[in-house]
Parts: sequence; C-alpha cells; structure tokens
Amino acid sequence: MKKDDVPFSHNIGVQSSDFEEARCFINSRIDDREVSPLSASGSANNLLTCQPLGGSTLFGAQWSEKVHVQSDAQSTFHAILVLSGRIHCNALNQDIPPNSLLLIAPGKLADLVWEKSTRSVVINLSKQTLIDNLGVPSLELLRDDTTLVSGNHQDAQLLKNGIECLAAQHQIYQGNIGVSVQKQWESLLVAQLSDQLHRPGTENLNILPARIRLATDWILANIREPISVCDLLRVTGARRRSLESGFRTYLNTTPAKFILRHKLKGVRETLLSDPDINIGDAAFSYGFNHLSHFTCKYQEAFGELPSETVRQRRNAHFVLPKKARSRTV
Repeated sequence: MKKDDVPFSHNIGVQSSDFEEARCFINSRIDDREVSPLSASGSANNLLTCQPLGGSTLFGAQWSEKVHVQSDAQSTFHAILVLSGRIHCNALNQDIPPNSLLLIAPGKLADLVWEKSTRSVVINLSKQTLIDNLGVPSLELLRDDTTLVSGNHQDAQLLKNGIECLAAQHQIYQGNIGVSVQKQWESLLVAQLSDQLHRPGTENLNILPARIRLATDWILANIREPISVCDLLRVTGARRRSLESGFRTYLNTTPAKFILRHKLKGVRETLLSDPDINIGDAAFSYGFNHLSHFTCKYQEAFGELPSETVRQRRNAHFVLPKKARSRTV
C-alpha cells in the first residue's frame, strides 16, 4: 500500500462527489449513518472501498470535503484507524491523529468530524466472530465505551501492520481473497484487538457474583495448570450445583467448558505470537497431553486446524515494533 493510497482499491464501492450515494453505500453494509458535508470546495470526489473478512468488513475511506458522520447506537464494535489527516471524536472531545485507533463499543454513537482528505480504515467487526473468538456469550461482557488508542501503543501498531499486510494481499489477488483466508484474517485482527475489546483491567465483569468472579479469576490466573471443577469448589467454597448454575446463568457455559475454552484460546494466542514454538509444545504448555484430542477441540472452537493458524501467522508477516520485540528478550 503506497503512502497516499486508500486501501482495497480493487473493490471500489463509491468514487463520486455524491454524498448521498456514499451514505447509501455505507448504510447498506453497517449500522445507519448520516453523512453531512461541512465544506464545499467544488471538487468533491469521495472514495470508499471495502474488503470482506468473513462476517466482518474493512472499509477504506477518503472524504474530499470536511464531513460530519453520525450514527444511532451501534449493534457491534467499530474500529477506525486513521492513516492520514485527522478525525475529531465529539464523544471524547478529542482529535484522532494519524496511526491512532478509535474503538466504539456497541450501544455507543459514532459522532465524528473528518477533516478534508483524511484517509482511514473503518472496521465493522462481526458480532458472532467476536463471541466465537473471545470466548464470551454476548458482547455485553466486553467493554462498553468509546476509547482512543494512541499510535504509539503496541495494539495500534500491530493492527496497522496487519492492515498493511492485508492490503498487500488484496492487491496481489486483485480483491479476490478466498473465504477461508478471509476468516483467518478476521480471527487474526480480532486477536490483535482482544486486549482493547475486553473491559479495562480484567477479562471478567463486576456484574458477576463474587464466587463466580473468584472462580473465573482463579482459572485465568492458573490457566496453564491442570484445573478441575473440584479445584474451583475448594477455591470458592461453593457447592457444585450452585457453581455450575452460576456459570450457566451468567456466562452461558459450564466451568469445564470455560476452562477448556480459555486453554484453547491461550494456545491460539501462543501460536499466533511465537514463531519459534511448535504446535505440540504450545498445546502441552496448556495441559493438552493428547495431540489428536487437542486438535479436534481446537478445530471445534476456532473452525480451523492448529496448522492453519500457524500458516496464517506465517502468511501475515506481522512486524513487531521495537518495544514489543524488546519484551520478548
């Protein structure tokens, strides 16, 4: 992707001065928005592109005029990575400078002023993909605010690297990226955003009853160790029926499935982030002693084999920033 390019140029949705056409294109694919030009230079030529990723969609956008974009309450997460120019977020009363990331939670409004010629990538994340990849029963268990992630933050840098790699692959295949590869990219981008998608400070919610929260905290703190339901009964002092009922009521799962899901998630994150580890060692580090059983459960959870996850990481060629590399030494 060249410095001044709008990504995903093989899939152009709108290239015209008609703001109503642009609004209709956006609203046919994501939550409804109002688009109001705030300047009139007489040479408007808006450019909107798109790249489907499984159930999610990435949009490249460049408005030729200063525009005000507003939405009603959103149904899923939206992320905006500014490539050049500047966007003002009225909800935060802050400017979003280049390389920074704006994350808007479900239920929140998009109320943004794009400066003239600003280029950005807008990510509409699939609700089901978030639930499947983050191991939560509903989006209500994730963060519920609008947040700005600085361009110096590792998460913003990794996302930008990922989008640049995806844009390059888009060019190679002239926009015709296969569905299976789309889903791999979708999972990878969600994994890179996972820390920002969870509520600040913890993966678990204050709305959970104390004993259920204690159980989930203890599971996550000891996720690499062998964990049984009996361990949870000992730690929480709860009765088995009460504990299992609480997990079903508040997390829509059982203690055993919660443990398995987060062990599998840990292996997946390891395979995506550590180029030196093999599948067997990654699985063993989370307590999976039988590779065939692990492979079956992994495929059930993520819709792909562990080897496909490793291939996805190799194809992505993510470049870690120096700060991130120094942490691994």
